[in-house]
Order: sequence, then C-alpha cells, then structure tokens
Amino acid sequence: MSSCNLVLLGVMCAALAVRIEGSAFLHATPQHSADRVSTEDVQNTLLSEIEGSLGTGIASKRISDMKALLSPMFVSMPKNSHGNLEHVTVRYVLHRVFVQRHGWSIKGLDPKEEPLNSSSSATGILKDHVPAYIQSMFEQRLEGRGLGLQELAVFAATMEHLVHNEAVGRLGSALNLHELLPTSSMTPAVADTVLDTYMMAYILGEHLSNMTLSYANSMTEQMPEIFLAWGDTQQFVRKVRQDMSNAMAVGSEPSAKQELSFALLVKTAETIGEKFGKFQDGECTGLKSALMKMEDRQSGRVRLVDFYKPALDGAWQFQESIAYLRQLGALDESNPEDPRVMIPNYLYSQTNCIASSDYYSVCCLNECEDLQGHLEKQIAGPEATPERIAGLVATLASSSVPAPRQLSETLRTRLDKIAEEHGGSVQLHGRLFAQWMHHAYPRECPYPHISGTTSQQSAAEWGDDAVATDEQLRELTAQANSTSDIEAKEVEDMHDLMMWSHEEELLVARNALAPPANVGYLAGARNVAIFAALACGVWTSLARTSATSKGVSDSSHKFMV
Repeated sequence: MSSCNLVLLGVMCAALAVRIEGSAFLHATPQHSADRVSTEDVQNTLLSEIEGSLGTGIASKRISDMKALLSPMFVSMPKNSHGNLEHVTVRYVLHRVFVQRHGWSIKGLDPKEEPLNSSSSATGILKDHVPAYIQSMFEQRLEGRGLGLQELAVFAATMEHLVHNEAVGRLGSALNLHELLPTSSMTPAVADTVLDTYMMAYILGEHLSNMTLSYANSMTEQMPEIFLAWGDTQQFVRKVRQDMSNAMAVGSEPSAKQELSFALLVKTAETIGEKFGKFQDGECTGLKSALMKMEDRQSGRVRLVDFYKPALDGAWQFQESIAYLRQLGALDESNPEDPRVMIPNYLYSQTNCIASSDYYSVCCLNECEDLQGHLEKQIAGPEATPERIAGLVATLASSSVPAPRQLSETLRTRLDKIAEEHGGSVQLHGRLFAQWMHHAYPRECPYPHISGTTSQQSAAEWGDDAVATDEQLRELTAQANSTSDIEAKEVEDMHDLMMWSHEEELLVARNALAPPANVGYLAGARNVAIFAALACGVWTSLARTSATSKGVSDSSHKFMV
C-alpha cells in the first residue's frame, strides 16, 4: 500500500473513531474517584485533539495556538538525529509552556519522572500520572524518534482539554449541591452563588462531591478569613461571567440576554481556569515587593531574621520553618552564620501555590521564563557564544533590572568559563547558565540547586513542621542579635553575597545530531500517518474496552461535555 493510501486510511480511521465515540465522555466512562481519570477519557480526548491536528473543529485552533507558543522554545532545544525532542526535553518544554500560558504547574511533568506503561488499567489512572501516560502512547507509536512540534502541540492541547473537562465536572458538582439542573435558567445572583461554591473548592483543592450543601456554604462563608484575596477573586469571577454573558448574548433576542445557562457557566469556569493564574499573580507581585523592601544589598536575598520580622509582629506571612525553606530550596546557607531566603526561589515554590485542580496547581508566574524565552527566540538554537549572550542580556530589562546596562566583570568572566566547559559555547539549558541567569537577575531567576537536593512539597504535605513556632522565631532573633556584626560586613562585589558552584547538569547531553536536510518534508507526511496510526490504536483500545463499558450508569457524568 502506498504512503498516500496509508495516510488516507489512517485519517478515515480517526474520523470514524471520532464520529462513533464522540459521546464517550457522556456514556462510556466507568465510575472512578475524583483524583483519577479513566484511560478511556484520556484516549478519547487525545483522539479529539488528533482530529483537530488534521484541521477541523475547536481543537484545530487550540493546537495552532499551542504551536505558535511552543515554536520558539522548540527551535532552541537540543534535538536528536530525527530533529525531534527526547523524553526529558518534552516534559521540560511542556512544563514551561503551561507555566507561561496559564500559570499552571502541571502535576506529573517533572522531567525526572518515568512514563507509565500505556497499557494502564481501563479502570483509571491518577490524574498526576496522565502526562506520563500520554507521552508513553506517543513514544510507543513514534518508535524512539522523539516528539516533533506537531506532537508536542497535540500533547499540550490534550492536557488543556482534560483540564477543561475536569472544570465542567466540578461545576456540575456545584449545581448538584444547589439542586439545580443543567437545563435550568439562572438569575445572576443564583449563578454567582454557584460560582462562589465552585471557586471555594477550586482554591482549596477540595472535591464538592465529598461535601454537603451546608458544609459547602459554611466553607464559602469562611473564605474571607481563609483566603485573604477572596473579595478580589469574587470580583474577578463576576467580571468573567459578565464578559462571557455579553459575548454569548451577541445576536440573541433581548429577552434571552437575561437568561444565564449552564453553558454560560461552563464557559465561565473554563475561562477562569485559563486566566486565574495571571489574576492571582497580583498577590505574588505584592509578595515580591514586600520581600524586596527587606532585601540584603540588592542580592535577591533576605536575611532570615528580617524575613521573620513580620511574623514576629503578628503578620500571617513569612512563617515557613527553616527546615521547610531548606527543603523547598529557598534558603541560601553558604554563610551558615547568616542564612538568607532567596526571593525568586521562595516566590516560585509550592508554599505560594494554590491547589486548584487534580491536574495542576496555580503558582506565582516565573518572570525568568520571559527572560529565558526572549533569549531562546533571539538565539534560535540550544547554544550561543558568551559574547552573543552578554550582548542580549545587556539590553534585556526585567521588572527590577534596567536596561541597557554594563554587565559586571564577574558576570562576563563566569559566562566565559561556562563556555570553556563546553568548547566555546554556552548551553542555554544547563544548570550553569541557569545559575548565571540567577546572578544576572537575582530577583527574577531562581537559583538552580543540584537535582535531588530539594523537593517541592506543599505545606500540607510537609506537615505541622512547615510553620515555625513562636519559640523558634524568638530563638532565631536572639541568635541574630548576638551576631549583629554580620550586618555591618561589606563586600566588594555583590555577587560574593550569592552562591556559586561549578557543577553542571545539562538537560540533554551534547551528542544530539542535526536532522537530515530533507527531514522537514518527510516528517510532515510521516507525522500525519503517525497521528492516524495513533488514532487507530486508540480506537482499537476503545473497541476492546467497550464491552465492559456497556450498561454503566452515566448519572455521575451528566455534566460532562
């Protein structure tokens, strides 16, 4: 069979699977716990996104948007001999793109994690294992060639699709609590009550299916004390709801404009998920400003005694224990007599994330991503000369570093030494360059610790010891007062206040080969065939499991779309 016929057959298979199984979210999903998703849900979603990659439906636009966002990063990454990204690089890129696009820290996209076997049980997989499951499906079909830009875009779009489906399910749970049907029309007041319930669970990372209405109402009433930005959050949600209402009312009859439907709430919930990260980052900006007011000599660090002063004065902020700060990688203990909190490491750590979903947490937006992204776009490759990088950084401003500027002798010397380590070029995706960026932008770029020496656990996961006791705070203050001479010490170079180590860790070893000159045309045709083959593989898997799915009640999924 010719390659053209193979592609056509694959496309027909994908289309057939989509037509027949398009309602699988409604009718064929086995019952599973809220922190799990059935493999069939994941496969159906992937199937939908593959169809979109062939040019139809809403998925097509989502994939196009993803490709545009991923493209500069993809171009800058080290490739294998097929011109594609390897396993670790795929996870690194996807983690960054979701942080950049929505402020989502996707669970399970740690590059150090291994993929799950794609033959996982159809009864469901934990949601934080879904990225590994999808990646495993791609890698098996691609037979070791790695993922290209198109596959990356489909992968990312699939994750977004699953997140949207989860939001719909959670919104359905909110309606159930309030004894409303999805066919009901709601007044703005009723819609806002439902959305308040939804947002309470969203922010706290709780499942409404585990709550009674009285308990949910009680928790919602307590939100102003639990979450200090609750009032601003309500205003944000109401504005999104009003904007969605206005958009959906265009072309409708005047009377219809007053009706608020479940479809409107679905669109509102999806938009909230996409925009909440940037909205919530306003709190992070205030946090950064507070830390900079306590900063130790423009080093991007706050002396621990100063960090704890607000808590000693009765404030609720900056109460993390020394052990917890150390585990998060937020503590600079290069001078044991004067430990300091690193501003970006603290800001971007799990202590400042909101457990918003089983798929992701909303964390402070990493300002270093924009700086790194600018360099990647300008360089359009995985490495560059130190002169090229120095020239770009000298003209690249951040929120706290003006430009143009003259780079210090220390920064230039260290950049040259990094290049010497790699034959004259600086590797953009290595630990040493990340460390250099931390020195160039100490308030925006986090210090990169050696792999395995820190762990991003939430305070709840860490336990009661995550918060310093009053006794510990007083003891630290007493120690600081007895060594107050530390504060008077001066340094000739600000960089001497900042840790520097010579250990390198590359995202990918430098033995990757450039792709053949004609790889672009061949890859384009092959990718369509692979997408079709993957779609057929998913359809085959669905056919095998359909017998066990028949007869399953869909009452618990009546809000899924």
